[in-house]
Amino acid sequence: MYKNSLKLMFIFLFSILILSGCNAEKSEIGNAEVVAAKPTTEVKEPVNANAPVEVSEEVSLTQSELLKAADEVQVTDIEVIFKDDSGRAEIAIPKNPQKVAVLYGSHACLWTEAGGTVRIGIGGKSAIALYEEQIGRNFLEDEGVVTISTSSSAKNWDVEAILAEQPDLIICSTAMSGYSTISAPAEAANIPVIAITYSGVGDYLKWFKVFCNINSKPELWNSIANKTAEEIATIIDLAPIENTPRVLSILPKTDSISANLVSSDMGVIIEQLHAVNVANEMSGESTTVRVDIDLETILSMNPDMIFVQCIGSEEEAREILDSHFLGNPVWESLEAVKNGKVYFMPTNLFHNRPNHKYNESYKMMFELLYPEIAL
Repeated sequence: MYKNSLKLMFIFLFSILILSGCNAEKSEIGNAEVVAAKPTTEVKEPVNANAPVEVSEEVSLTQSELLKAADEVQVTDIEVIFKDDSGRAEIAIPKNPQKVAVLYGSHACLWTEAGGTVRIGIGGKSAIALYEEQIGRNFLEDEGVVTISTSSSAKNWDVEAILAEQPDLIICSTAMSGYSTISAPAEAANIPVIAITYSGVGDYLKWFKVFCNINSKPELWNSIANKTAEEIATIIDLAPIENTPRVLSILPKTDSISANLVSSDMGVIIEQLHAVNVANEMSGESTTVRVDIDLETILSMNPDMIFVQCIGSEEEAREILDSHFLGNPVWESLEAVKNGKVYFMPTNLFHNRPNHKYNESYKMMFELLYPEIAL
């Protein structure tokens, strides 16, 4: 009996050892499964907050092209270095100017959008309407702001009055004799001047980068300008490149009709969306923005679509166009007219510089050119 008891005890102990071994094996297998399910930890490079968002290779390439001029802008701790449109070599503008004169309406909107404050500005009905449209208010009514003229045309400026305000930076256009009028007196007074020729979203992106960094607000680049560039690049990459519409963009005036060429703001959009601007053949070697065009020339081109640039309201543009062509059988024989494809483009998106709303300009143009393609 004693032997039997020992035998039973031995069997019992042996069984426990076997069971313990099995449990240990299960535990190790379980742990192995958990470890295998864990992702491998990788050491990654720090994220560059200023790097463009890569939606796809094509979008990135398109966006890079849009940002080409902006990428040439250099920023240091104390100044921003770039080429303006005066024909000079690179200029360096110190950051954080305190009393800035902006002598062109759309430039004042862009300066404000990029974090700046205008202390000396241009008034007048059209400029004030632009400020209210793009900024949301007439900043000329702010305390301490000086309205130096009611026109962006330099022939209406009092240069001595501008300099008497002692601005520490002047921003002006190369158009309407702006830069040629103010540059020499400003240089004599040791006041830096930025001269701007602004046409197309590439210029917008360049000047936004210049301005936001002069204002020490580089964070606005990603939240506003680069975001606009990304959206436009996406739209451009959806546009077909073959069998695209033949279009004509015109600016009606009381005494003439002008055709917008590739260097015009609307011409840039048309080209980037791969439509054929039939007026480009009229440019020759010239870099002009637009040329006068007559009805016979329009008939010879016979575009699929006509885009009308409105200086004021659509109603005003229609009245001017009617004064030239209403009831004219040649006009009515055009394919675009017969097919109801004469479009009056909104002033805020296609005459004024839309700045951060450039994406809306591209979207509207794309939908007119390619209604069969959904954005």
